[in-house]
Amino acid sequence: MRRAEIFFAVLCAFAGAACADDKVLSATIQTVDVRLFIPREAKVVRGLLVHSAHYKLSTTDRWAETCRAWHWAHMAENIDLKQTNRPAKLRRAMEESLVRFAEESGHRELLNVPRAGVGHSAGGMVTPVLLESPDRTITTCVSCGWITDPAKLKPEAALLPLAFTLGAIPDDFKMLPGIEDYFVPARKQGLPWGLAVQWGCAHDWGNSLCFFMPWIEGVTRLRVPSDWDPLSGPPVLRQVRQEQGWLGDRASTEGTWAIVASWDEFKGDKSVATWFPDRRTAFCWRALMTKDSPVHIEAAASDGSARLPAFNPKVDRGIMVDPGISLILTVSMRPDTNIAAVEYYDGDVLLGASAAPPWQFTWKDMSAGPHVIWALWKDPDGKPHATNPAWIVRRHTAAQAAGERQ
Repeated sequence: MRRAEIFFAVLCAFAGAACADDKVLSATIQTVDVRLFIPREAKVVRGLLVHSAHYKLSTTDRWAETCRAWHWAHMAENIDLKQTNRPAKLRRAMEESLVRFAEESGHRELLNVPRAGVGHSAGGMVTPVLLESPDRTITTCVSCGWITDPAKLKPEAALLPLAFTLGAIPDDFKMLPGIEDYFVPARKQGLPWGLAVQWGCAHDWGNSLCFFMPWIEGVTRLRVPSDWDPLSGPPVLRQVRQEQGWLGDRASTEGTWAIVASWDEFKGDKSVATWFPDRRTAFCWRALMTKDSPVHIEAAASDGSARLPAFNPKVDRGIMVDPGISLILTVSMRPDTNIAAVEYYDGDVLLGASAAPPWQFTWKDMSAGPHVIWALWKDPDGKPHATNPAWIVRRHTAAQAAGERQ
């Protein structure tokens, strides 16, 4: 091969490697710092996950790996919380930075992709940020933020599926009255809104991830056409009908088996029940709603690299594992607890079961991306109970350093 040909081949190889790398872009729009992560797996970006305040962008955390699986980009905005008119400033920064990032990255489809928002506390500003463009918004999910007043929403924005988590312990923020003041009226209007009140939490994120991840995936399947081409323009998002989803009986959450059912099979008051986009989200909610369970799901990577922390309702419970690693599932229980059988679930999918101590099952061939696991255990009378859930994220590639493992 001639020298010029060799040089050209090397140049092409470097160009290909550059295109295959993750992209992290940044901008400052007035007083808002904006950072965007485009995973290398997203040859064409199909969605945008937005955090507005209270989040530091990462290329290795659970949201990064989730975006890799979904082929989404991830935006984190941060602003001085003492400023006024923050949602408007965040909204402008999002729109202006996307124009800049689309040009810099070569991903022109960033101007077309639909958006979903996630936030905790002040991060709940993501809802007013996104709902100004309801035709471009899939959903928002907010933990310990004020429940939106449906009467103050534009008609097209009120129809969007919204998810909320709150702590069951009253605190100085006094957000719990928003359930009766705003969530119940929204549901009585037939709006597709979901709610989880986490036992043992006050103004805590808790295990919100176990509700929000399946919620976003489920709502996206309902709203974004599967044959949509991001390079052709924005999608026409489908309107969600509450009859398409599942329901959860909020009056059944004082024990260890909350009632969930499809719309047609639900026997309770549909007008005040919490709504879900699908069975998977409903099953995850059931596990999240379990109160004072004497049994907890446990999980550990087969190579010893990761293990679920002890259950604490106020603390996010989950682990990340490398590809090719099996997950050993089991349960822990109070000394006075008797169980007859255990079934292990990934959302609504049965992974395996055990009918004898040590109640162990090995989960092999886990797909890349996010999973929500929980265990159905039966008492000696055969009655079913649900453990609280935990999240597992399987990385797309092995962690390069110990600091990336959790």
